[in-house]
Amino acid sequence: MRITPSAPQPIKNSSDIAGSWETRCASDAGCGPATMYLHRDGNKVAGIWSGPLGTNLPITGTWRNGYVELSFTGDWPQGSRQGAPGPVRVVLAGWIDGDTAKGKMRVEGRSDGTWAGKRKENLPLP
Repeated sequence: MRITPSAPQPIKNSSDIAGSWETRCASDAGCGPATMYLHRDGNKVAGIWSGPLGTNLPITGTWRNGYVELSFTGDWPQGSRQGAPGPVRVVLAGWIDGDTAKGKMRVEGRSDGTWAGKRKENLPLP
């Protein structure tokens, strides 16, 4: 085996979260694409989430130098293997790096997984 040193890739942590995001999640309960529209005021983040657990759901959280923690309440779907339908709290945590984001997600009491996003400035607001 030969290890060749290479220049480190630039990381833009501390990138702003504000904007429109196309996201995708993967979990033990399945998942799929979603959209977030976010704005930031200081360390506070707010916006709207639309995806598998509901449409136009209020999302809130905090931002610290590129690290973000977001949460919202959605509706667990009928027929899921992970329990009866009903309201669930979703938590997303991760890093914003330029126009991409990724991290861990948790649907409390139901599912754990990962999420990733890409900024899409031209998405229409809901």
